[in-house]
Amino acid sequence: MKEQAFTSRERYRGRDTALRGASGMSGTALLGVVLLVLFLIGCAEGTGTSGQAALEPMNRTAPEDILVSPAWVAERAGEVVVLDYARSMDDFRQGHVPGAAWLARAVTVTNVEGVDGMLPDPATVAMDLEEAGVRHDTPVVVYDSGNGLWASRLFWALEYLGHEQVHLLDGGITAWTASGRELSTEIAVPERGEFDPRVRENLVANEAFVFENHGNSDFTVLDARSPDEFSGADVRAARGGHIPDSVNIDWVRNLGDAGTFLSVAELSELYQQTLEGRDGPRVTLCQTGIRGAHTYVALRVLGEEDVRLYDGSWAQWGNNPDAPIAVGSTP
Repeated sequence: MKEQAFTSRERYRGRDTALRGASGMSGTALLGVVLLVLFLIGCAEGTGTSGQAALEPMNRTAPEDILVSPAWVAERAGEVVVLDYARSMDDFRQGHVPGAAWLARAVTVTNVEGVDGMLPDPATVAMDLEEAGVRHDTPVVVYDSGNGLWASRLFWALEYLGHEQVHLLDGGITAWTASGRELSTEIAVPERGEFDPRVRENLVANEAFVFENHGNSDFTVLDARSPDEFSGADVRAARGGHIPDSVNIDWVRNLGDAGTFLSVAELSELYQQTLEGRDGPRVTLCQTGIRGAHTYVALRVLGEEDVRLYDGSWAQWGNNPDAPIAVGSTP
């Protein structure tokens, strides 16, 4: 088993298309171009906010099946791929969920074009996941040291790369031991998986997407940072503050006393006022897309479909002098 994950060299980029000029065409050819343009405009009117394609149905874990218990994992031993994520290798050696494979934090976190905390190139991430035994046809369970913070980042990454059966062990290794189950110290090399990334671009928000949708009354930006970071009192970029009109719900509020996610009813109460009456995309963010991923999972558990993680988060927005910011707390 490797102890150092690969990191990406270049972030995934989509491909753009453009219409060519129509000068010098015959009347018939020009008419054809006009009709094509009218058709494309009609298609654009059927898309989502700011020309974004409407959210297509996706095969992915049902909201009620995302969070799983130690008993659920134990009952499926050998039938699921279990990933121990973001703990140190020393901690993994001292004890882990039996059959789990270890993944370093660097698998889903790197610096891309000067922005810290970004997801590496999908092909690179997929290669790391394959080495840990991940394959498309086998459910994956992710866990971390306890509060689900890093496991949520891996959960989002797996969904973004197209895996359809991802679960999160609620409470992580802490919940496993609290349930009376034994840890394993055996370190086995997992059978290599087969995981071809099938990127779902509608599960990530980039800077341009936030710029384009900002000001739309249906668009919701949920900032998972601390209140001091949100207000600008705690500055962790060139500028402090928050995206104007965003709402601050600190990620720790997703958790109960035991370090597990709140119940669906409690999460609903926490987010209802913010989400009610808004039908557009929900974008989550923090400093580097880790805490924002925890909120992504919370919203997925609530059954929200159009949830996107702003991967660049404040590390990108706060360092862009052209990006609008606000300071102070939400009224």
